Amino acid sequence: MEHVQKLLQQKTELESELRQLDNELHAHGVDRSTQLMDANGFPRSDIDIVAIRTIRQSLVCKQNDLRALMAQIETQLIALHQTTHTEPPTPKRRAFARVSIVTPHSPASEAGLVAGDKIIQYGSVSASSSDCFQALSAETINNINTPLCVAIERVVNGKPETLELSLLLRRGWGGEGVLGCHILPI
Repeated sequence: MEHVQKLLQQKTELESELRQLDNELHAHGVDRSTQLMDANGFPRSDIDIVAIRTIRQSLVCKQNDLRALMAQIETQLIALHQTTHTEPPTPKRRAFARVSIVTPHSPASEAGLVAGDKIIQYGSVSASSSDCFQALSAETINNINTPLCVAIERVVNGKPETLELSLLLRRGWGGEGVLGCHILPI
């Protein structure tokens, strides 16, 4: 269990480093996909291309590190759950919000959210969080271009099921905002 907690701490640190690198890119007036060449194929003179490429390279390396770390966490969690069947069951998590509308081709739609899903966990936000909707808004802003784990309850064949989805919030998907759905309190 301690090993998993250390891995989760490393994950949090890596995600923080990724956000910091994204902020550095924004400070240069670009993002991860901004063109560095002008229309004639020459390097743009209005930006520091070397610094931007260095930051982008660091982003790619950190994303690869995060991907490998997530695989390690998954393996450790599976092993942990296979060996800890004697622990008492955890109380059922309760939903704090409901998805009312999902825009097609939005980040929410691509993650698999559908209208009627009840949100149990949104990144670090849960029903036990104080002021869930303010925390949900802050979690959204702090996780743009970073995968966000969302736990939902969905009724399938008349039975409620809990699903874990990975949501990649982003701008420029063709609609308003970074999420592409409406969330209402329960």
